[in-house]
Amino acid sequence: MGKKEEVINPQQTELAKPWHTLSVEEAIAAIGLKSDLAKTGLSTDDAASRLSKYGPNKMTEKVKKTLLQRIWHHINNVLVYVLLVVAAVSLVMAVTTAPAKGFQAEFSSWFQVALILSVITLNTWIGIYQEGNAEKAADALKNMLSTDARVIRGGKEVMVPAADIAPGDVCLLGLGDKIPADLRMISVSNLATGEAALTGESVPIDKAHRR
Repeated sequence: MGKKEEVINPQQTELAKPWHTLSVEEAIAAIGLKSDLAKTGLSTDDAASRLSKYGPNKMTEKVKKTLLQRIWHHINNVLVYVLLVVAAVSLVMAVTTAPAKGFQAEFSSWFQVALILSVITLNTWIGIYQEGNAEKAADALKNMLSTDARVIRGGKEVMVPAADIAPGDVCLLGLGDKIPADLRMISVSNLATGEAALTGESVPIDKAHRR
């Protein structure tokens, strides 16, 4: 048998760092930028190069499963197969041998069949329901993302589509702004963010750029 190999995207590995544990200077150096990044930002060419290398700043779209695919996903496991075999055996007994043993034996066999099928159906329905809720939550999170962002490019403040934010871009946030990307703060003054949709916190959370 051939050995299964897992392919890892080197760009994803490069960005998979615990940025919040690094100091501002360490974070800037780790991404290969100069210490005056906060003033100059990325150049237009550098931003385009990084965007081409890492891809657009947007959530990966997954193909949604059909109802039949979801049902199959939840019943395609060993435990369900075992339950179906037990249900089939009980059904055969209910049709063949149980009637000769009396009403109680026949009722018991039919009850086992109904109970097992009910458990499988209920478990499948709950799984599909939870999966649907998770997709709705993900869609709601996408709708909360900002469509535009203020960044510093070549020392100037400009507006760009949020999808065009590249790793290393300096984003500017003001009162009421939506956070357009996964950011590492480098300068903060009285910043608090509402994170109820992510963590359930009912009050804004104060942020700081130093560890």
